[in-house]
Amino acid sequence: MTAILDDIRRLDAAHARGELNAVDLAAEKAKLFEAIPDVDDVLVETPAREPPARVQSRLSQTLLLCIFVLTLCAGTTLVLTGDIMLAMTLSITVLAALTVALFRQLDQG
Repeated sequence: MTAILDDIRRLDAAHARGELNAVDLAAEKAKLFEAIPDVDDVLVETPAREPPARVQSRLSQTLLLCIFVLTLCAGTTLVLTGDIMLAMTLSITVLAALTVALFRQLDQG
């Protein structure tokens, strides 16, 4: 695409110097524009994605791990400190971090 823009600039410069008249300039630009392939003509291959069943399996494993870690954090904090508000705050923070990790996994997979 940059080469075509360079050609257009070259043609405009030639027109400004008087080497091309307006009709020739329009004809040369039309040739350049015709050389650009249409979007429908360009084949873009998409990367292969995992089958939905495998993604579902990974998501369920990650969800179970999240629940386990959340329970472990809340329980340990509650036993060690006796403060339920601290335990819930830690649990919510860990849940938020695990949710971010889960969404990143979804974006990659």
